Amino acid sequence: MTTLVFVALAQGDQQAGYTASFPDLPQVTASGADMAELVVGAREAVLKELQAIADDGREWPKPTPIEDVTHKPGVIAFLVDITVEDTPVRVNISIGERLLKRIDQGAEARGMSRSGFIASAARTALGDRPASPGVTDFDAVARKLQDEWSVLGRKITDSLGPDSAFNRNMTEFDNKVTETIRKTADNISAAMARRKETEARAARDEAAPTAES
Repeated sequence: MTTLVFVALAQGDQQAGYTASFPDLPQVTASGADMAELVVGAREAVLKELQAIADDGREWPKPTPIEDVTHKPGVIAFLVDITVEDTPVRVNISIGERLLKRIDQGAEARGMSRSGFIASAARTALGDRPASPGVTDFDAVARKLQDEWSVLGRKITDSLGPDSAFNRNMTEFDNKVTETIRKTADNISAAMARRKETEARAARDEAAPTAES
């Protein structure tokens, strides 16, 4: 098994949704109402494109490291990992016309490409466990990814929600600030009262000799 990691560039917002492009696969795009849906769609789009490239007998592009990808401000770069069985190698074979039609029919019925169907049949003949069709594999991966995003969303909610440790700490901080402000105000009020009392005493003391004379 081989894992290929392609860079995707996303842009958009929560109101309009998000779209993604791929520097190494310029003809491929993906979209989603939110980032979680966009990531799932990006995997599906890349997987389909790699299969189409393999069916054409072409080599897959070499993924560019994310640190070598430049993008405009506001664009979000994220990684799309695709697990494949083997890197495709182009071969030329001769096969009967009728058998080829049967292969194409069998592949279509199973949601597989011609190359994938032939490879699966070859593995079965060699005693390997048949590989599941790419679409079925992707559905499992997509469900897993959606579950991961759901868990992440819950963690964020738990971290920032009303009963979270973060919120409790902020409440405690606010209470401390409020208490400090209250004590400071009390001290200022007390100081002002003492000052007024001192000034009043001084005024009485100044008036006392005048009254005696």
